[in-house]
Amino acid sequence: MPTQASIVLPDEVFAELTRRARRQDDRSSLVAEALLYFFETHPTADDELKKINRHADELNQEAQDVLDYQVLR
Repeated sequence: MPTQASIVLPDEVFAELTRRARRQDDRSSLVAEALLYFFETHPTADDELKKINRHADELNQEAQDVLDYQVLR
């Protein structure tokens, strides 16, 4: 069951939303779709940290290789 939320939008954003989806159900669907798209395309800091941690060993080895190379020169 969907949760009802009250949000405040700038007038121009609400006008465009109303123009594109005239019925309230359509507006809700459009806002939900837009938010899901945003969430998929804008990772959180936690997501980024998880990605770094997954590759930590490889990244640390690359850093060590660079440091070792600098010492040799």
